[in-house]
Amino acid sequence: VGQAADPDQPPLQAAKGIFDVAQPKTLGLKQISGQHTILYRASETGYKFCHHPQLVVFHDRCYAMWSNGILAEDTPGQRILICSSSDGRKWTEPKVLTDHDAGKGICVAAGFRVHQEQLIAYYTVTGGTNFHPDTALYARVSTDGRKWGPARRITRGFFINPPLQLSNGHLVIGGEHVGDQRTTARMRMLVTEAPDGLSKWRQARISVQDLKVIGYAEPNMYQRQDGTLVMLLRNYSGFFYVATSRDQGQFWSTPVKSNFPDSTARFALGKLPDQSVYLINNPGPGRFDRHLLAISTSRDGRQFNRSWIIRNEPTKMRYPGKNKLDGWQYPHAITWKSFLYVAYSINKEDVAVTRIPLKHLK
Repeated sequence: VGQAADPDQPPLQAAKGIFDVAQPKTLGLKQISGQHTILYRASETGYKFCHHPQLVVFHDRCYAMWSNGILAEDTPGQRILICSSSDGRKWTEPKVLTDHDAGKGICVAAGFRVHQEQLIAYYTVTGGTNFHPDTALYARVSTDGRKWGPARRITRGFFINPPLQLSNGHLVIGGEHVGDQRTTARMRMLVTEAPDGLSKWRQARISVQDLKVIGYAEPNMYQRQDGTLVMLLRNYSGFFYVATSRDQGQFWSTPVKSNFPDSTARFALGKLPDQSVYLINNPGPGRFDRHLLAISTSRDGRQFNRSWIIRNEPTKMRYPGKNKLDGWQYPHAITWKSFLYVAYSINKEDVAVTRIPLKHLK
């Protein structure tokens, strides 16, 4: 049987007083210093939608990908762009990684994985809408970051985060159920023993008490030193829901509400070189309020007791379209060469990277 609850409650929490809701512009947080670089800026003559940025390091180069649409979010013609850098400061001009169905499909960036000498790029192809029953995860493989193999269909579902490698070498990935399954479930949690993450995915067990509180779950995870997997879920409550797994992602506890604020958006999780956990999100204070992008850290993966502002300057979109919002949003991050690199979309039309010295996070 699966876990009904985590006996070690709470699995994750924000330390008391870390966020000051009486100061909505800053939440009482200080700015962390970093270098900001624009990877793509929407123009009058070009594509005007960007979202779902992802980062990876392969052969000592940093690669970035993101969804790139004509004007609005997740509409026909949306493709995946990719660029790279040898030093994290100067980036190549973005090129098209894939434009499914001769540019008529809808592609959503889902991240990278490096396996041996292969760079694997994942992306979701929708069936016309994100939860259409034909929506599925695809992948293309490269050995040099320039030439890519044919598209491979991996599994059914809607995914915007790449697989996480676990302490036993297996992989786990979290996305959304699609089609009829969505009437009774939300998160589609999968595990595989295949090290390249291209096959043999099988469904893990997890249940949700109240489906109405979760629209897009957008699950993301990290593994604590004791082996426990901790998964955070986007939802409508204003705080992260959290579930755990003690068997390498096969069975999950029922998600419970934490006290860590979130404005209903994708977030980033990862580890610093000292094994501290970082969480990058929009902590609000209101639903879909993405004016403030913050990074919080935890030494033990249980309590987050330090937090800084990455970006909170006022923003204003230039090309309004379906589902577009102002703000700094949908972050993804990696550590590389003594820096933390954080990629994010701006108003869902530009893409930028902030380069933060790791010493500032100690």
